Amino acid sequence: MRLAVIGDIHVYTLTPPPWALLSKRVLGQANLWLNRRHAFDHKLFDCVLKRVASVEANLLLLSGDLTTTALESEFRDIASRLEPLTQSHKTIAVPGNHDRYTFTSARVKRIEKMLPGFVPETFPKIERLGERWSLLALDGAVPRIFNARGRLGEEQMLRIHEHLSSLTSHDGLVVLCHYPVKCPPKAPPLTYDHKLAESGRLWRMLRRCAARVLYIHGHIHRPWCWQPRHSHSAHITYINAGAPCLTSRRYPLGQGWWQVDLPDDPRKAIHATHHVPDTAGIKLDRKLNGTRTIDKWEARRVM
Repeated sequence: MRLAVIGDIHVYTLTPPPWALLSKRVLGQANLWLNRRHAFDHKLFDCVLKRVASVEANLLLLSGDLTTTALESEFRDIASRLEPLTQSHKTIAVPGNHDRYTFTSARVKRIEKMLPGFVPETFPKIERLGERWSLLALDGAVPRIFNARGRLGEEQMLRIHEHLSSLTSHDGLVVLCHYPVKCPPKAPPLTYDHKLAESGRLWRMLRRCAARVLYIHGHIHRPWCWQPRHSHSAHITYINAGAPCLTSRRYPLGQGWWQVDLPDDPRKAIHATHHVPDTAGIKLDRKLNGTRTIDKWEARRVM
């Protein structure tokens, strides 16, 4: 089975109605005007979607933060942009903290209502992916006033434990959650106000799980594929989706997306390919002007 994984897209609306700013959103919009809008170039997204369509994936996974401040206009925008893919690909999305940015957006379940069929109505979502693989989709996004700390809650944790306990060494498990549970050794550690509250407990549950585990997340705008060398967690592979429209000196045309090929037998190797825009000939030390397009891609096989 072939998976296509897209991370933090962060579509935004620059001029929301004034009443929409009577919440934490006023801080998000200020950050958007001062910082975020200069870094996220959504003109690149159509090129990303065309590349994803070309690999003929069986399942499209979206790891959250589709929007910036959970406005209805942002959800309409992302639904329209994704339509070329979602019409032809089975799609599963989990919420990110920006998709439940305000208490109102969480209370009315805005992401579930605006993206029906893609975002599960209840979590955790457990779905079969062939004979030996299963998908466990988690919702760790909760609205908070001053930070981005996530929380799964006891009900989700109990159901997660129940499913993990049912798996054997012949099974494979794909976990989709916006929040990471572990970061590579050289990556900055997650801070208290930016991590999943149950990250340590969930990691210990995954470490004890008998199945082969692929943990897919977003939240940290830095793509990676990492498999620990320690024997107690060597059966877990972590993929951070990155942000396809976030531009920087290192990624002047965005951070790309991931293709993951799951073997029929989970005991065999998982193949992960990072599709990144080819920036050969682009001067990384100057700001690009005008409309940016992606003419060529690199497919970096990392596993």
